[in-house]
Amino acid sequence: MNRVAYGILLIVGIALLIMPMSVPVFKSNAEYSVLNTEWDGVSSFGKLLYSSGEITPLLAPYDSVGLGSLEGTLIVIGPNVDFSTGEIEQLRMFLDKGNILILADDFGTGNQILTGLGVKERFSKSPILSVIYSKNYNFPITVDIRKKELSKGVERIILSKPAAILNAREGIVYTSNASMLGREYGAFPVMVELEYGKGRIILISDPDVFTNSLFKENGVFLQNLISYIPKKTFYIDEAHHRDFNPYSSGSVVIRRSVNKELVFYYVLFVAFVAFIIESGIAMGILERVISLVFKFLGEEKESVDEIIERLEREGFDGDTLKRIVEEIKTGSKIGGGHGR
Repeated sequence: MNRVAYGILLIVGIALLIMPMSVPVFKSNAEYSVLNTEWDGVSSFGKLLYSSGEITPLLAPYDSVGLGSLEGTLIVIGPNVDFSTGEIEQLRMFLDKGNILILADDFGTGNQILTGLGVKERFSKSPILSVIYSKNYNFPITVDIRKKELSKGVERIILSKPAAILNAREGIVYTSNASMLGREYGAFPVMVELEYGKGRIILISDPDVFTNSLFKENGVFLQNLISYIPKKTFYIDEAHHRDFNPYSSGSVVIRRSVNKELVFYYVLFVAFVAFIIESGIAMGILERVISLVFKFLGEEKESVDEIIERLEREGFDGDTLKRIVEEIKTGSKIGGGHGR
């Protein structure tokens, strides 16, 4: 083989190690579902999670999946199915172990979790109105991010009919001062971080921040949020979306990162092959293998007795033939040992 052939072998092998692979996925049309690729889904946020760690959708109640025994970050976005007492207890166990809960809700059932866990914070029952907005008053804008890790590179956050977080001592993100909740005016917290046991709870009073429709505007903030979370094993709640219904199978292309160790061993393998071929060792091995194949697969030789028996059937004297064979074996000439 010439050098070009070895080069092609290297290029093809390494390309196979790093080429993208297709993974089957399911879709859903449920609002705030990570499997929903439409405007009201959060599939773009799901891709961010996948690029940062491991993501597992929870499709069954917490007490069925044993949430309390898991490690990582649970993300609950826009729940609209009630939480049972058993689920709340599993969630309490999950947090007591030092894990993290991100609860993004406005007027759904998020308050059931807060009540069950015994924390005083609540999501308001009415939305915040603001004179500073994007498309219309339903999409208020805020730039008041009070944690440096979350504000890096963020020009603004666009909300959609957000609730306020009531009874919060201190928030991380606030609306603008030109906001109104009921008859109250001022800046209202829309993101709060709480300590709970050994774990943490992050409350966000607008699940629409995560949606595909607002991802272009809020993507940098969401990336900062993921980077801020120390536990990169993510569990995203699908069990508490009432309309959750995986309906079709598709595929997503995932690009694999280069495994330097595998590439090294593959290059070493190609070098070994080149040495074997160029040194002639391979040809010797090949010849030996071929000879063994012919030896085992070739026709079996006829024995002397079988030959004599066949000649006897044709009219030859068997004793004479046997004597000739014996003399040949002992090296004697015909007649030399018999006085002829």
